[in-house]
Amino acid sequence: MMPTTWKLPTTCDAVELSDGARLFYRVSGPETAAPPVVFLHGNRDNHTHFAELISLLDPALRCLALDLRGHGLSSKEDHPLSAGQCAADVIEVLDHLGWDQVILVGHSLGSVTAMVLALEHPERVAGLVLMGSAAHYEMKWKRPEVTEETYRQVIEESNKRAGPFFFLDGYPEVANRVIASWSWVPFSVHRNLIQLTHPDLRERVQKIGAPTLVVAGELDRSTPVESARYLAETIPDARLHVVPGTGHFMFMEKPVPVAATIAEFLGVPLGASGGCGSGCGCGS
Repeated sequence: MMPTTWKLPTTCDAVELSDGARLFYRVSGPETAAPPVVFLHGNRDNHTHFAELISLLDPALRCLALDLRGHGLSSKEDHPLSAGQCAADVIEVLDHLGWDQVILVGHSLGSVTAMVLALEHPERVAGLVLMGSAAHYEMKWKRPEVTEETYRQVIEESNKRAGPFFFLDGYPEVANRVIASWSWVPFSVHRNLIQLTHPDLRERVQKIGAPTLVVAGELDRSTPVESARYLAETIPDARLHVVPGTGHFMFMEKPVPVAATIAEFLGVPLGASGGCGSGCGCGS
């Protein structure tokens, strides 16, 4: 895995939403580049997980990585969470920035948020990249019962139960980095996240009109390739790319081939840092 690095120069800021919540974002690339590319992370993750991927893309792209409500450096208030709420928050961020239309790159919960936004605000979405995604998702393990007093002890057990569905033994750095993010979610946010249910979009995704790239990890046990194939076959203008030897966090495990696939979809060159330069094909 590549070291965490950002495309420079970058600007960091936060948007205050209509209900007082603040969403942190990091943006890079020329201000005139259009449409901008907005990256949306998964449940308990944060914007930094996209650092390598963004650094590999064409520096001429305007890229924004956002911390969803309750995550990363955004507000941690006790507030119900849903993909619909996240989509509404993203719309407020786009309005604040004056961006009429964007390309959404979503992973896991972020991909569901992207699909909801594309269905409810199709005029705002020029394209979709859905990674580790499904039209319908059900939890594949049971979280332990927890109270505020036992939270820190129980969260470690919960992460152990989740691990086999999200991580592969060959990428310990990815597991360590993501689990660190999961482990420091405040209890008030955790309480709302465990009540978050993914909407069932199986009867709706055929209405997505934006060009769509679906990216799946070959060995993903959380959102298997079959889930990705359903999206690619049901969304009218969609294509599927399966990344060999990767799991749910395929874009962190093999950022170079994932970046190359996204660049091809967007019709832009891969950035100058797109590879180790040795010709070894390591995909690091």
